[in-house]
Amino acid sequence: MLDSTKLRHEISKLYDKNPQGWRVLVGKDRTGFYDVLISHGTDAWQVKEYQVNPYKFVGLGSRLPNSTPGPLISNENTFGFRPLGVGQMKELAALIDDPRAVSDLAIKLLAEKPVSSTEALESPAVLHGPILQTSRPIEALSPSHTKLDEKLRRELQRIVNREFRHTVAPYI
Repeated sequence: MLDSTKLRHEISKLYDKNPQGWRVLVGKDRTGFYDVLISHGTDAWQVKEYQVNPYKFVGLGSRLPNSTPGPLISNENTFGFRPLGVGQMKELAALIDDPRAVSDLAIKLLAEKPVSSTEALESPAVLHGPILQTSRPIEALSPSHTKLDEKLRRELQRIVNREFRHTVAPYI
């Protein structure tokens, strides 16, 4: 298990080396912790986090053992950073009041190949995603991942109880 910030940093370095074929699925577990499943090829990671405040998350994560996340997340559009040029931004601004046209433009933009974060930041704007959301993402995994999920949940609950108890209990 790693601190979620460190794990996300490691995953972002892997993404920058090969931005093709990434998938992200998010949701909350039964206790209210955020679960993020990230997959790339045959590798997958689970990140479990608690939102301390609107600007801070604390959490843990791990590479999933024996992961074959292919069927877990749709193959249609992969996650990634897609640079937007000035022309695309103007097109988006012109269509902003037409939800169907915006959706069509988003589909067109998501069809473009993702680029590294460094390359994306060279453009005036960046589209990132898609990030798929479900009510309980970890339930999509096999039962063999349940032990890891329980371990992450218990350890994160310990951290929250020890360091952020004031954010859990209501004020009297």
